[in-house]
Parts: sequence; C-alpha cells; structure tokens
Amino acid sequence: MKPALRMHSGTVGIAMLLVACSDPVATGVRVVGGPENAARDGSYTQAIASGSGIASLEPVMLGGVEQWILIRGYDTANPVLVYLHGGPGSPAIPYARLAFGGLERHFTVVTWDQRGCGKSYDPTIDPESITLTQLLSDTRQLIGLMRERFGVERVYLLGASWGSVLGAFTAGDRPDLLHAYVGLGQFVDAERTMRVAHEAALSRAVELDNQEAIADLSAIQLYPEIEWDKWGELVSWLEVFGFGDLHDTSLYPALIDSLTAATEYTAADFSNQDEWEQLYWSSPLNAGLGWVYGLDVPSDVPRLEVPVVFMVGRFDYKTPGAVLEEYLEVLEAPAGKQMIWFENSAHALMLEEPAAFSGAMIGALLGL
Repeated sequence: MKPALRMHSGTVGIAMLLVACSDPVATGVRVVGGPENAARDGSYTQAIASGSGIASLEPVMLGGVEQWILIRGYDTANPVLVYLHGGPGSPAIPYARLAFGGLERHFTVVTWDQRGCGKSYDPTIDPESITLTQLLSDTRQLIGLMRERFGVERVYLLGASWGSVLGAFTAGDRPDLLHAYVGLGQFVDAERTMRVAHEAALSRAVELDNQEAIADLSAIQLYPEIEWDKWGELVSWLEVFGFGDLHDTSLYPALIDSLTAATEYTAADFSNQDEWEQLYWSSPLNAGLGWVYGLDVPSDVPRLEVPVVFMVGRFDYKTPGAVLEEYLEVLEAPAGKQMIWFENSAHALMLEEPAAFSGAMIGALLGL
C-alpha cells in the first residue's frame, strides 16, 4: 500500500505531482518492460516503473540450447528467486505475472521455460537431450548465470511439481548455490502418491454416488503391482473432484483467458504447443516412464543443508500432503524445515491463492 500523499495546497500540489510523474528522470524513476521495450520476437512483459527495477524477457544459452527467461522485480538489489516449473514440459512464463506479481517488490523473480517447451521450443532440439540429467545441468547453469548477473553468491530456489524434483536434487547436490529451497507441490514418491490419490478419488466418488467414477476407479489395479498406465485416468477424476490442479474448478475459464492473453508469448509461441508436447512425449522423460515410477526422493535426497519450506494445497492429490508429511518427518534438515498448508487450494496453489502464497513466501524466506 502506498503512503497517503499529504498536500497543503491542492492545486499547486497536483500540478507539481503531474510534472514530476511526466519526467521519470526528475524522480529517478525509469520504465522497464512494456511494448516500448519488446523482446527480440516482439513479445513483451508488463512495464515496471522503478529506479532500479527490471522487466526483461530474453533468451539465454543453457546446455548449448537457447532458452527463454522472464526476469521481473522492482529492485535488482533484492534477493534473486529462480522458479522451476512443472510438467515435464508445462511452461511457466505465461502465468508468471499472475502467480508471482506479489513477490516482485521483495525478490528479483526469474521464470524459465525449460528446454524445448513454451517459449523455449525449437524444432531443432534433439528430444534425446530432454533428460533429468540435462535439465538438472540446465538448472545449475541458469542459477550460475543469475548469480553472475546480479552479483550474488546464492539464490532462492522454488520448484513446483516436476520442478520440485529438479529443485530437491539441486538443493541436495549444490547447497552452496542457495539461500533456501521451497518445494511447491513437492513430488516425493510415485507409488505412495498413486495409492493415496486413488483412495481419495474413490472415497469422493462413493460420497457423491458417482457410479461412472466408482466403476473406472475400482478397475485400476494397485496390488500387488500398480497399473501405471492408468495414472492419466486417475488424474482425470482428480480434476473432476477438485483434487487435481485446481480445487475450485470454476476458476479454469478465467485462468485460461489470462494465460492466453499473456503478452510474453507471440502467436507462434502459442501455436507451437502441439509441437513442444510431442517433443516431450518422444523424449526419454516420457518414452520410458519406469525411471519416474522408481523415483524415491526420501532415498535420493535424505538430507538438505539449506533451509527448506514445503507448501501444499489441502486438496492436492497429485502430490498429496500426507505423502509429503512422511518425507518431512524423515528429512534431515539442520538449517530448518517447515510445511505450510493452503486450505483452499489443490496442486496449483500459487494460482488459486496468489496473495496467500506471496505472503507465505515473503514471511518464510525473508524471515530466515
């Protein structure tokens, strides 16, 4: 909230204010971003008026491939926050201002469309290069670029869903790069997730007497082995019951309108969606999902040397809070660990409760 402007003489005060506002140099304020400062392809991000702000949409080279990032903040002296999106292959730049706008006065927020998806799509990218190992390398390289650019030793790292796999592994391997790690809808264990999510969906179907859902969900085999190819079917029912990305499914139309109106994407960026999705489906990340089902973050990342904050929606069953609590219990975190629940959200809590999310981030991180 801006402080109230007190004037002794209304006419003179307003006149002086208008003169000052019309001359950014006089006030030390400059405008960054906006259509007058478009990116190379003509896209742009909303302007920020600040003496030391940044609003930049630009490509960087990571792992020999050009990839796009969005950097926004009102003061480049603020801490740097790097966001790792979900998917794999679900780009973040279109929703960055909606999700992270409340953080821009406290952090320099870096949103990255990972290799081969969204604004970082390029038909020449080899799908075989889209691997966990390569994306982890890209993540570390991006962090290094931001450390060098903003003259900081460490950054804050925020990983959501699939991005939380990249985030947890990075925090575990390179704590020297980070102030803290935040896992948003933190992935823990595929097997436990499938069983907990199935139980919640079936229970809801019975509660609603939804016979179609009961039949579909009852047909999914979980013991002695899980039918992994039914995960997509289970997720579909999670979405119907408000246990998927959004708890309040009525928000989808407005959210989709907001994303498709994002000026950070060109018409070509939007139209490439089928191509980048196909690129990811043909990559090692999706061609053989056995490695995903074998992921066990508690075993792979049993200890984190940096402070860790987990944030989870109460109705999130894509990465259930109950499974995350099990991980929190055994995780060794000598610098501190905490879990924050969002009572009105499912998986995409930063989009369902952006104000609460921003408040929790500011309180948890800047209070360290």
